[in-house]
Formats: sequence, C-alpha cells, structure tokens
Amino acid sequence: MIRTVIVDDDRGMRLVARMLAEEEGFVVVGEAETGEDAVPLVSRLEPDLVILDYRLPDVDGVETARRMSRAHPGVAIIGWTSSEDPAVAQAFIDAGACAHAVKGDFVAFRAALRYVQAPA
Repeated sequence: MIRTVIVDDDRGMRLVARMLAEEEGFVVVGEAETGEDAVPLVSRLEPDLVILDYRLPDVDGVETARRMSRAHPGVAIIGWTSSEDPAVAQAFIDAGACAHAVKGDFVAFRAALRYVQAPA
C-alpha cells in the first residue's frame, strides 16, 4: 500500500489523479490546494508519494518539491503539470522529484506511478 497525497489547486484534476492512482493500487490519504498547505500536510500524514502540480496559487510546485525533499527526503514526488516544457520537468527532478508527467498523458502518468511502485 503506497500512501499518497495529491497537491493541485484544480479539484477536477485532483479527482483525475486520485482515480488513476487508486486504479494502480495507491491509497490517497490527503489532498491540498496550495504549496503552503502541502508541506505541513506531508509532515502530518507522512505519505510515501506526493503527486504535485506545478502551477499552484502560492508557491509553485518546483519550490514545494524542494521544500518537501529537504524536510522529507524519503518521500517520492511526481511532478504533474500541464506544461510540456522539458525545463519544467528537469526543474522538478532537480528539486527532488523522482518522475514527471504531463497532465492528459495518462500513459506517462501511470508509468510514473509504476516507477514509484517498483522495488528499489
């Protein structure tokens, strides 16, 4: 069971992420709409995975990933964004994310989830 937190300011996208994650056997234990809310939520819930949007209303997803990685180095992070810019994907990886997927590319998103499931 991989405990998961979803961070996205769009309720509909949180629902999509939840549905896809649950189809792959993940358990969603929490959701947040902002980066500022996400970091303490992760501290409180101690998930194994955070699915993290890039465009948040306060702190962007890359900075949020950086803060989470520092505070919780064992938490896997998937950057999940509508941007197809490779620089955004690289920024997520540089900030500590283990994977990145573009919203709408459900094949890539599922591959990212499976990557998290794979034994180290």
